[in-house]
Amino acid sequence: MRRWRIAIAFVALVAVAAYVYFFEIKGGEEKQKQKEASEKVLAFQTDQITAIVLTRPAGSVRLEKSGGAWKIQEPLPAATDSEAVERLLTSLQSMRISHELGSQVDLSPYNLQNPPLSLQLTAQGGKPLPSLLVGDDSPTGGGAYARLGRDGQIVIVSGVEPLRGATLFSLRDKTFFKFDPAKLAGFKLRSGKEELALRKQNGQWSLQSPILAPAEDSTISDLLSSLERLTVTEFVDEKPSPESLAKHGLVPPRVTVVLHGEEWKSDPEFSLGTADAGNLYTLHPQTGALVKVSDSIEAKVKSSPADLRRKELMPMQRWDLAGLRVTGATPVALELKRKGEKEWDRISPDPGVLTDEPVDVLLRGLTDLKAEQFLDKPSPKLATYGLDPPRVKLEFHKQGEEGAAPIVLEVGKPDGHGKIYMKESPWPSVALVDESIWKRASEQIGQVTAEKPQPQAAAQTQPGVAVPAKQ
Repeated sequence: MRRWRIAIAFVALVAVAAYVYFFEIKGGEEKQKQKEASEKVLAFQTDQITAIVLTRPAGSVRLEKSGGAWKIQEPLPAATDSEAVERLLTSLQSMRISHELGSQVDLSPYNLQNPPLSLQLTAQGGKPLPSLLVGDDSPTGGGAYARLGRDGQIVIVSGVEPLRGATLFSLRDKTFFKFDPAKLAGFKLRSGKEELALRKQNGQWSLQSPILAPAEDSTISDLLSSLERLTVTEFVDEKPSPESLAKHGLVPPRVTVVLHGEEWKSDPEFSLGTADAGNLYTLHPQTGALVKVSDSIEAKVKSSPADLRRKELMPMQRWDLAGLRVTGATPVALELKRKGEKEWDRISPDPGVLTDEPVDVLLRGLTDLKAEQFLDKPSPKLATYGLDPPRVKLEFHKQGEEGAAPIVLEVGKPDGHGKIYMKESPWPSVALVDESIWKRASEQIGQVTAEKPQPQAAAQTQPGVAVPAKQ
């Protein structure tokens, strides 16, 4: 009898669990799904939509999708901001009906007789979805008055702000000029009669005119990134007249940028005109339309040679250095080769292994050498500056380029006013550097030269130092 009671209780428990699951949990989920579906204003999948038409009293904006890509067809053919279009479709899916007001004869209280905005979506196969007419905001909050179709009931819809904000400008591609800065081989900046030309060779930028000098790579990268990120802030005129171009400082142009790279058959160029409330007039390089861009780019494209040239005399970052040879600073030349992350081989004098600390202090000192002034047309008699022959010569080898000729920095004599002459080969300019900074670096050269090294054999037996395998 007891077993039967247990079996009956178990069956009852299973029945209750099944009821709860199927009718309460699953049934509740289904009811929730049905409720959410009934609240949707427009039911569709974004990938099924092939056309969007936004109509306002001023006109319509029509977009069509072909081959997976959206394009604006009206009021003019133009490329779209694909992310903006997708955001719009996602926001349309999220719109919900918060209240139903039923059929109304008088539409004027809702501003739906001649609504300020209507939307028409078309799905695959040319199937139109119900049109959505949007009127005024509900005074009680919670959304805007709307109507599905001209004969539909009045409802209050939440989430219409993205739809209201969708305009020709917001949906249009605002990229000014798309290019890859890493693929550039050179560029020119023209302002009036002045031209500044730069070239990239072996991964390094250099000024070619009006002077020959190494350029500051980080500054060039910042300039090119700013150009690459430049966006249109306003489309002014799709087909500007010559008079309009002259009026806005584009004939002749105030500033012209010319790019050179393998990705183009002919060098693209664009010009910048006059300023207007934080923007500059310019011609869109691809469409020829008169547009505006942020004037933040002006200071960069009007850079002078002094703005773009490299001031540091050490030709590479210290962690990129593979080897260094210094002659003239000490009675015997100092020659170092990188052994690892924490050690250096001293080739001369007294071969041995040095720890990284004294060498790092030296390299930091050399990094501090910066030109405070340049003589871009120095006397051909370099002996005038103590550079023929130089009093000290530093030869730098870069990691990965150990077989190449070193980059040479020559140190001359003091100028008598707290500076010292220096020259980086093969550039023609002579630099004037703070003499006190060179004195500190020179003293550290002496300390590294006098440093007592670990013998090579002893270094190989130190903990953590690998011993070469026997052949």
